[in-house]
Amino acid sequence: MHLFNDFDMDFEEDGQESFPDFYLEWDESLSNNRSPHFVESDELCEIIEIYLNESELDKARQSIRYALHFYPNDLEMIYDISILLNDFELWEDILTLVEEYKEQADVWMDGNKICALLHLGMEEDAFLLFQGMKSKYENDSESLSVIYQAMCEALIEVDLFEASLGVINEAVELMGEQVDFYWLKLQAFVSLEEKEKAVEIAEKIEQINPWDTETWLRIGAIYADDLDEAEKAIDAFEFAESLGSKQSYITLRLITLYEKQGIYFKALEKIKVYLNENEDAGPIHILAINMCSQLNLWEEALHYVDEALKFAPEISLLYLYKSNFLAMLGEIQKAKSILEEGIRKTDDSEGELIKEFTKLQEQYPDN
Repeated sequence: MHLFNDFDMDFEEDGQESFPDFYLEWDESLSNNRSPHFVESDELCEIIEIYLNESELDKARQSIRYALHFYPNDLEMIYDISILLNDFELWEDILTLVEEYKEQADVWMDGNKICALLHLGMEEDAFLLFQGMKSKYENDSESLSVIYQAMCEALIEVDLFEASLGVINEAVELMGEQVDFYWLKLQAFVSLEEKEKAVEIAEKIEQINPWDTETWLRIGAIYADDLDEAEKAIDAFEFAESLGSKQSYITLRLITLYEKQGIYFKALEKIKVYLNENEDAGPIHILAINMCSQLNLWEEALHYVDEALKFAPEISLLYLYKSNFLAMLGEIQKAKSILEEGIRKTDDSEGELIKEFTKLQEQYPDN
């Protein structure tokens, strides 16, 4: 009995978004055409990010102009702004910013410029700039590596995967094997759907960083999400856990993977671990119900149904499942009573509770 697709597992209520006071004061000034008060550079970056998140581009650009006026020599802030513009794919704004600070631009801003040019379809300009950057940073191996990575990432983002692999191979030939280059190569092979080559690169990364938890988490996610390699994903997440990581993320990943592979007992064990650490995890009780159902653990399934009902008493199918589990235990009268309770407390829009109640009445008229 699989329950995942039967109802929405999101029990959380929508919360009201709140903004910091310095943003509200700043926004009031802009909205009333007044010059805003002076704020710290990190607060300005947060203000700009909020505007971008809220799709208020005019106010974001206006705030950027104020930021550059207040802190014209703060290269860290300017770089942070360029990253925000990159994240929100405002490529022309990046070019404007980098052009204004081209004499002060560091390798990271140069990398952002390459990315912007490629996204604007200016491949020839991007490659010319890349050639110039290679000459500019030829005696600075760290910066040269950054430029190669920026070029590779940008080429992947614009679906020029073969070109990206060419740049990666050039980088490896010039600077030797670096794990960052292998991550990019893995990303390119995944995008090209070359599964065998992707797995080969993933295994090489594992060998380079065998004791790094983050490496195993990233590899596990790629195995699970991109390569459909559930067994390898399980191995990766289990190894990350064996390195001492007790993240809920790993537990949830393993629950899903165990369920996918039909390893229901292990999935249930991980669910219990997660619930011990996260008592209010409503949707996880649904997973527990499913695992208990697969293992014919009816009494345990009833426990998790009751827990799920605390979070979502309006979901009619929970009453249906509880009734089914009680019937499995021979508790027919209780099964009927639960259906009646569900009919009273939910809208039973599909009429499933009424149908099941009628069916039980016909099968067990004396109970």
